[in-house]
Amino acid sequence: MTMLTSITPNWFRQFAKSFTRSRDLRQEHYRAQISSLRSLLWMLHEHNSRFVLAPQSPKASEARSDIYKHCLKMQRECAAPQRPLFRVLNSRMENALSALPNQSKAAWYAIHARASDHLVYIIDEVTRAYFSENMQDTSYEEYQAFWQIWIDTKEAQLRFEQATMRFSEGKIAAWQSVNLQSRILQKRMHQLSLMTSSEASMAFERIDSRFDSIIHAEDGQIPAESLTKISTDLSIVLLHLFDQELSIRTAETPEPKVTAITLASQ
Repeated sequence: MTMLTSITPNWFRQFAKSFTRSRDLRQEHYRAQISSLRSLLWMLHEHNSRFVLAPQSPKASEARSDIYKHCLKMQRECAAPQRPLFRVLNSRMENALSALPNQSKAAWYAIHARASDHLVYIIDEVTRAYFSENMQDTSYEEYQAFWQIWIDTKEAQLRFEQATMRFSEGKIAAWQSVNLQSRILQKRMHQLSLMTSSEASMAFERIDSRFDSIIHAEDGQIPAESLTKISTDLSIVLLHLFDQELSIRTAETPEPKVTAITLASQ
């Protein structure tokens, strides 16, 4: 028996073991929760992609029902201190889903974007709670750096989408705004690509070349539909990157940083 063991009270050793087990259980809870939230994010994305042209179809209604059930399940399974957080998520998702069937295409995308953004911030909050239990400072700092650049890129993409909408409506000086937001978004993409895998960087490069075309084009040379398609493809890349980062950072064992990203169109 070592000197440390001999002088350590038994109650303290039992407490330390109990605390470690409790921490492991909390980590596992957060890990499962993050996985469930990631699934919800993809369910929301699929609903947005598949049913914008048929919002009142039976399959669209079924998809919305599945999303709502998923939210209810997470609310039932969350820890007591998290209940207000998941209650708000459930309420906002229910309100968004019930409003969608009767919306215009533009309003549909706006509602989906707000619901997705709210979900992303909740995922981030749960992920930070996971790191507080995990006590891995390096991993947390790396995630925090990724998160800041990723969310900056998402915000730049939103401004690009807003400029594209003004352009499609024929607003004055709308193309100049599209051009400016393209430059800002391209800069954010370059910053984010430095923190991603080689395959993800290749996906960025394919989109990057399309932003080059926008930046060097004259007003009217690129239709609004093409601008919207570029932004949609970028959304898919960003979603994959966020999902991959969460998967890597919350894995029980380290995972290789590999991303296979397929865009809807090139």
